[in-house]
Amino acid sequence: MNFRFSIFDFRFVPTGSSGGVASLIAAGLLFGGIVGCQPASPVTVRVLADASAASTGGTVDAGPATTPEGYGNFVGTVTLNGNAPQLTPVVKAGDAGVKDREVCGVMDVPDESLVVNPANKGIANVVLFLEKKPANIKADLAATPTDPVIFDQKGCRFLPHVSIVRINQPLLILSADAVAHNTHTFPNRNNGFNQAIPANERKGVPCPYSKPEANPIEVKCDLHTWMKAYHFPVDHPYVAVTDADGKFEIKGLPAGKHVFKVWQEKVKDSSKLLERKLEITIEPDKDTTKDLSYASGAFSGG
Repeated sequence: MNFRFSIFDFRFVPTGSSGGVASLIAAGLLFGGIVGCQPASPVTVRVLADASAASTGGTVDAGPATTPEGYGNFVGTVTLNGNAPQLTPVVKAGDAGVKDREVCGVMDVPDESLVVNPANKGIANVVLFLEKKPANIKADLAATPTDPVIFDQKGCRFLPHVSIVRINQPLLILSADAVAHNTHTFPNRNNGFNQAIPANERKGVPCPYSKPEANPIEVKCDLHTWMKAYHFPVDHPYVAVTDADGKFEIKGLPAGKHVFKVWQEKVKDSSKLLERKLEITIEPDKDTTKDLSYASGAFSGG
């Protein structure tokens, strides 16, 4: 009686630089006789090595992030297409009925909800920003600044009207007024801040932000209800606030296409966004200029 047996030799040979695919080579004697057994033809099976990782909840390495072909700047001017509004001051100088009139009623407190330069119709306090933190922040902009952002109060008015702060960057609340104020923030992701600020506070009261917000958040003084401003905590450097002429500059953007949002507090939409998807292609080593203009009808909100 003849006996038949099988012998298998398994070897895993990695292929590819990442080791993501292996070759299984099986060689043996299948049903060979005792005498003159001949090896079967080799059989090669290609197996995805990450299949087992997927089955156990592992992740697949997506590889290194793409390196941008340089960095550039985004510059421009935001203007009003229409007549500049004539806004009444929120407090008139000499108003005998205003709270703490010896400080708050000395001069006009302007309505800063829509500040337009009559010379060029540039709109101040417009915020332009990337919604998402990019993968390749320019090296000299990546670290969180250690210099504090100063948020002051003078003449019963918050200064500046819009403050940009990187998360975990110090923000100090000061006051140059001889009366007490309070600063009350209304964040969506961060802890709220509601604290009295003593008269003539020049050292600064810390107001921490540890998480980025989707849009600028409102800041009020509950003691002087006309006082209003905005803080915008972000986790990247690619954000700008237009100046008194409506001009802005965002430096060091990775070259390529980006999508910006454009925010202004008096926009009638509840999100206060003038633009949700402003696509800009940044050219390396140069300024990419885009001027923006908006009709007066876009600013009917509160």
